Amino acid sequence: MKTKTMTISLVCVLLVLSNLGFGGGEVTNLGIGFKAGLNRLEGDISNLPFKPFVYGSLDYNLFWFLSVGAEAGYSIVGGKIPNDLAENEFKTVIIPYEGHMKFSFLPLGKVNPYVIIGGGGFYWNYTINDTTPRYATTGRLKKGYDSFFKSGAGVEIALNRNHSIYFNLGATFRYSLTDMLDDVHSDELGHRKGLNDGLFDFHGGFTFYFRTSTRGDRDNDGVPDELDLAIDIKEDPDGYMDHDGKPEDNPLRFSRDMAGKTIESVEDDVDPPIVIHYPVRRVEEGQDIVIKTDIYENFKLKTASIIYRPIGLGAWKVGQLRPKYGALYEGIIPGRYVRKQGVEYCVIAIDEAISGVGYSGLPKLPIRVEVISNPKAWRIISGAAALIGWGGAGYLMLKNQN
Repeated sequence: MKTKTMTISLVCVLLVLSNLGFGGGEVTNLGIGFKAGLNRLEGDISNLPFKPFVYGSLDYNLFWFLSVGAEAGYSIVGGKIPNDLAENEFKTVIIPYEGHMKFSFLPLGKVNPYVIIGGGGFYWNYTINDTTPRYATTGRLKKGYDSFFKSGAGVEIALNRNHSIYFNLGATFRYSLTDMLDDVHSDELGHRKGLNDGLFDFHGGFTFYFRTSTRGDRDNDGVPDELDLAIDIKEDPDGYMDHDGKPEDNPLRFSRDMAGKTIESVEDDVDPPIVIHYPVRRVEEGQDIVIKTDIYENFKLKTASIIYRPIGLGAWKVGQLRPKYGALYEGIIPGRYVRKQGVEYCVIAIDEAISGVGYSGLPKLPIRVEVISNPKAWRIISGAAALIGWGGAGYLMLKNQN
């Protein structure tokens, strides 16, 4: 009965996650992952060797600081049987199916530390020389189903600019509700403070997230449909993004070679500055937004500015873009203007000849930044989850059973 209940529960979880990911909602944050590593049984036999395991996972981001997920895998634990004259080794096969919550600390960063708390069920099969023995008293095979709690921690490293592909490194501890994974019960060893068996692992892997814009982006070029002048054609993929969503007729003309052209006078300057800027998509509430852009001008630049405001509030503010090195310019949108409703901004450059405006975004077609609210509160929650999860895991792993 327990097995059927756990199996049905897992299937329900997977169906719900799949529906959330593919059901046609405004946000798709379903992630599919794979990880592999080494795990060891933490039971009544000390210093067992690490053995390999593999896992597959589904994750769904409820929002940036919290996700839910389900995992299933295959692992082997075991080692030499104590006091066995034949020096046989035992091997326990474990097939887990589990759910978890993941709490992130820096979800918008390239490197994001996280903690997980969860639990689930597993099938186990204790073998010696690939044969499952029987209990002497009941005659039942030494295998079955049971449950466990788990806690884990790790870091995920974004491998692309869209934060859709991550490399993960982490460790997990699972505490089972059985003491027979190593076929040794604490009572047999005279332990006064006996514990059930656990598993400790360290692992690495990859996760791919299916992400779409909350505002609709048919051609997937990063420009929302309501601001896109060509909703079925992607903006220039070479980085020249004026943020109107429409490719330029001859984007090769706007090349870095322009910076080396020689102009004798202002009158000869007929080309506007070229602005190459990758828009900032999301930031945390109250955080300064650093705007970086390359500006190419073939004679002399008059001004380079950011204009910005909280979405729906007040007049535009103006900030300076200052030269850093080469063609790179940098400016800041102060954190006091980064409010939960979001921020919109434009990058504008004008040369001395006033031959035109180089831009990324315009007041009628601004770049919009999603703002993640309450980051401090969620970091406190994540810290509490880490304290509970790894505090408990450390206690169980280090506790003396005698």
